[in-house]
Amino acid sequence: MTSKATLLWAVALILALPAFLFPLSNPDIFWHLSAGRWIIEHHAVPRTDFLSFSMPGTDWVDFEWLSQLLFQLLYQIGGMTALWLLKISLLLASWLIVDRFLTRRQVIVEARILALALWSVGMLAHSDIRPELFSILFFSLLVTWLEDPQPLPLVKVFALFALWANLHAGFIMGLALILLYRRAWTAALAVAGTLVNPYFFRPYQVLWQHFAQRADLAHLIKEWEPLSFGNPLNWPFWPMILVVFILAIRSRQIRTLTTATLLLAASSIMHERNSLFFAVLAATLAGLSIRKESLRRTLAASLTVYAVFLLWLFPRTSWSHIFNDKHVPRAATAFLAKERTVLEPLRLYNQWEWGGYLGWKLAPWYRVFCDGRYIFHSQLAETGLAVENPALWQKFTDQQGLSGALMLNLDRQIPARKRYPDGSLKDFPRPWYVFYMPKDRWALVYWDEKALLFVDRSRVPAPWLSEHEYRYVHPKDDAAFQEALRLREIPVDAVGMEAQRHSQELADFAGAKL
Repeated sequence: MTSKATLLWAVALILALPAFLFPLSNPDIFWHLSAGRWIIEHHAVPRTDFLSFSMPGTDWVDFEWLSQLLFQLLYQIGGMTALWLLKISLLLASWLIVDRFLTRRQVIVEARILALALWSVGMLAHSDIRPELFSILFFSLLVTWLEDPQPLPLVKVFALFALWANLHAGFIMGLALILLYRRAWTAALAVAGTLVNPYFFRPYQVLWQHFAQRADLAHLIKEWEPLSFGNPLNWPFWPMILVVFILAIRSRQIRTLTTATLLLAASSIMHERNSLFFAVLAATLAGLSIRKESLRRTLAASLTVYAVFLLWLFPRTSWSHIFNDKHVPRAATAFLAKERTVLEPLRLYNQWEWGGYLGWKLAPWYRVFCDGRYIFHSQLAETGLAVENPALWQKFTDQQGLSGALMLNLDRQIPARKRYPDGSLKDFPRPWYVFYMPKDRWALVYWDEKALLFVDRSRVPAPWLSEHEYRYVHPKDDAAFQEALRLREIPVDAVGMEAQRHSQELADFAGAKL
């Protein structure tokens, strides 16, 4: 290896580090941990919902049960740090499988460098702790088996898919890949392996349900959306697709791999989570198709551009903790725990992405409205329609029998008009909750920069409500608040007491443990 090639290899390795080392932030990990905890306690796999009040006893095919068990066991040993290390290990194993295969094929070092660059770009946006990391590991192994000129190890294929089907439903991507390689008997053996799970053929029913709902889910769940420029982590993906397209045009000797890569590129554009699988194929294709060292200058320029992007990204990423809690209401959850006696009987609405953390942190007494599991997909459209206007939302809360709500503290303002005693009018922007959660029914009893907690006045003890309600100090309602103060419509002393209480609450719950 020349000195220039060595330098490029070192640079590529350094630039790949974020794809391995990004902090965790996936809020779904918490309902996975809840499932793992339940499996350990009951010595069985879950078959019905046990975490919610809205769908208790609903049929649940938990096809990720083995991942969840491993997550929980590791969490008991080493907390989030252990899960972070597991993420790194799975990603590293995935890359090493691809790189070892390329090394055996004696590709030039520039090809391996490009393969690493493409692989790390594809993994960057999804460097988190998810069961699908097992799918990426097994998919990488399968690709190398199918591209190896040696006979396919059929017994190993059966064992691989038997394990895969208990870890994550991404095994379907493996089956599709085998069929693209026209290995019908291998595919049959793989399908037989997938049936070795506690639910037999039922994971296929769930997969078909997901496929049938894909258009609706793309509108309701962010990670089901088509690839867009909204997420900066996906920006390098677009030039990556261009590079792969150029490689595909030049790669005439590896047609099946080229076809599979292009199909997954198109699939990733339609559904961004498929970019993980695409990255594996893109890296393999790059490694096998590059034959000239003249790529070196182009490779150096590409790595430089990626380095500039990462330098821009780093200050915008939280590196202070192993787990970035931006998607979980940590402080609000601590308040719920403190006020359990009053809040336990209530049916509290919660955000989709918050349910996993709430159900895990407040078990066994708390039941969620929904969380990230597929069994709540049917609720998403109904909830999405309900938030369109206040009348629909109030109808929704009545139909669901809700007696409280833990909601996002959004920066959404709605025009409002105040009429004065002399008949004059003045417009004020008011926060959305003024209209969606009217004060005659709902009382605001806690708020911070992330969350608002409302309770039904008629469902909590009056002394407790008197102590905890925020009657005057509300978030993001400054214009109306200042006008009310000016007109002496609210008592200054009471405002001061509420402001002091709120400051104390923020201080008390800000340091709550994850």
